[in-house]
Amino acid sequence: MTRSSDRRVEIRRDPLLTEKLVYSVGPQHPSLPSPLELRVQADGELIERITPEVGFMHRGVEQLVTQRNYAQAAGLLSRCEWLAGSNADWLVADAIERIEGITIPARAQWLRTLVLELSRIGNHLFWFGNLGLEAGAYTPIFISLREREMLLDLLEMLSGHRHHHGWIVPGGVRTAPPEDFSGHVRAFCLWFQGRLDEYEDFFSDNAIWINRSELIGTLEPEFAFEHGATGPVLRGSGIAHDLRRDQPYAMYGELDLHVPTGEYGDVLDRYRVRFVEMRESLRIIEHCLAYIDNGELRNAEVNPDFAQMAVSRGEVYTAVESPRGELGLTLVSDGTNRPNRMHLRAPSLYHLFLLDELCRGYLLADLFVIYGSLDIMIGEVDK
Repeated sequence: MTRSSDRRVEIRRDPLLTEKLVYSVGPQHPSLPSPLELRVQADGELIERITPEVGFMHRGVEQLVTQRNYAQAAGLLSRCEWLAGSNADWLVADAIERIEGITIPARAQWLRTLVLELSRIGNHLFWFGNLGLEAGAYTPIFISLREREMLLDLLEMLSGHRHHHGWIVPGGVRTAPPEDFSGHVRAFCLWFQGRLDEYEDFFSDNAIWINRSELIGTLEPEFAFEHGATGPVLRGSGIAHDLRRDQPYAMYGELDLHVPTGEYGDVLDRYRVRFVEMRESLRIIEHCLAYIDNGELRNAEVNPDFAQMAVSRGEVYTAVESPRGELGLTLVSDGTNRPNRMHLRAPSLYHLFLLDELCRGYLLADLFVIYGSLDIMIGEVDK
């Protein structure tokens, strides 16, 4: 289907036609998955302006981590990125490794890569289910959570936890995978490939979904780039930027990565980009499985007690391609076992403040579909 322009309606200038109102959407609203208030100015049904009001979930994590050791700090940051907490674990571990000059065994790097991709699929499944709810479809949330439970079983086999795994640690990974882990992962990949085809059949080409998403919430590539968009939001607007390919970490430099992009920057493009990403993650996982059974799990020179680990003085920035985009961490260490300063570069914060540009000229009914297409994680925003 060819799309030539967006479906924004020109905001009317005649004040006699409709009454302008300001709606307070949230902080407790059934279509907002997290505490957030949106101040929506509308001319009748047409959105003129949106102002996000944040802070309802603020816990002061960046201050709390300075009063905790590095193991506890990683756990707190994992709760900001709760759907894919292994990304936060990787950030803390990599920042320490950069300051201390620690090398990581190849086997541990392949295992880290595998876990990050499993987390990406788990996050996208939850996003898909919620997006279906925003569009008025109930089936996606039930089937996506079904698949996600199977994926969480795999992560639980590795770490003993379904969330906040803490399995990626400085120097490598905490424990060896169980003997039958590779077989379970292969079985999941084979099964999930068929489920993705099922999703495409009943949802992706559904006429109602196409009508709710096509040419809705269009984002120009120049505007997206200038305002700090990353991840599927940026790629949906046609810019092929992915840290896994452009600034490789873990074992991504050994892989031939396909970076999907959209053409029109609308809700439908952002949706399709994430679906292609899930298929690409399956391919990466299957590649990793050939390298995870033999080798060292951790650098033997690294203190195995993460909680007592002291980090030399230094300052470093590191970033990971999280499911939402560039998740970055600035670490300032002072030679103790507690960070002097940690700052999280949260992609959701940048994407949330794109909402005003994305929604202007669209209908109030389009607001939550546009919001859902951004995959906002309020834990990142109110860090």
